[in-house]
Amino acid sequence: MTYLIELKDVNIDIKKKQILKEVNFKFEKGKIYGLLGPNGAGKTTLLKSILGVFKPTSGDILFNGHNIYRQPSMNIMKEIGSIIEFPGFYANLTLSENLALHMSYHRIKYRQEQIDKLLNFVGLSKQKDKLFSQTSLGMKQRMGIARSIANDPQLLLLDEPTNGLDPQGIKQVREMLIQEVELNDRTIIVSSHLLNEINLIADQLLFMNNGEIILTTENKEEMNLFEIQIVQSDEEKLEELQRLSGIEVIKSTPTYLEIITAMEEPELLGYINNILQIREIKCSNISLEDLYLYLLSESRSEEDVQYAIS
Repeated sequence: MTYLIELKDVNIDIKKKQILKEVNFKFEKGKIYGLLGPNGAGKTTLLKSILGVFKPTSGDILFNGHNIYRQPSMNIMKEIGSIIEFPGFYANLTLSENLALHMSYHRIKYRQEQIDKLLNFVGLSKQKDKLFSQTSLGMKQRMGIARSIANDPQLLLLDEPTNGLDPQGIKQVREMLIQEVELNDRTIIVSSHLLNEINLIADQLLFMNNGEIILTTENKEEMNLFEIQIVQSDEEKLEELQRLSGIEVIKSTPTYLEIITAMEEPELLGYINNILQIREIKCSNISLEDLYLYLLSESRSEEDVQYAIS
């Protein structure tokens, strides 16, 4: 399978602090990925590294197989749209003029009909002649989405795109993102600390804390948490277990494991019986909300990385 984005052993140090730690993940085309974690978890830094802003201290970031830092290309960057931090526009220009200026900056050939179509898509066609300074926060966020898709990118990076919006505005943004994937087969990575909101749109969830991806899982309402007592195992067998698809080992010692998976007990045992000798196994259902809180409390690192840039 060809992945749109691949992160390989990505580490980022800023001001002598390690902000991202050994991040590995592959993003498929045509999916929405929810990047979840508290403020300071490293979500924004991760998005900016994909955007070409923060060069990894070590590791590689590939876009369609091309290393974006070792083989930099403007053509690659044109395939990425983004809203990271508050979308900036010219206050004294109209919404239509702002989009036209943005497209000119990026040397995108356009007609007024294309701008009108973008504004219509984000629900701003009736406000196209309104000055940006006269718009509400919700309109500004929708303008940010219009600008991010103006160059018809393959990838959208959205950092807290519903910040400050009322429930109706949040619903509208959510519907726009789902429509973008369905109509244009875009890949979207959207970060948030609001689990319930991301849960409504994401195909896959990535939980982050302290600069690490601490769990990746398909988006399901409930998962199973297995607590397993095992006959003492070696590191090689534990590594083999961690490579199995469909399960996530969130805690391991030579004699004890905690595993998160959507599998039921018989299916899980079929996976791991050939690797480990089990003494006792206990299964309990866990909601995504409880899982999220549990992961934060059990996060592997205690280092404080609360920086404005992350």
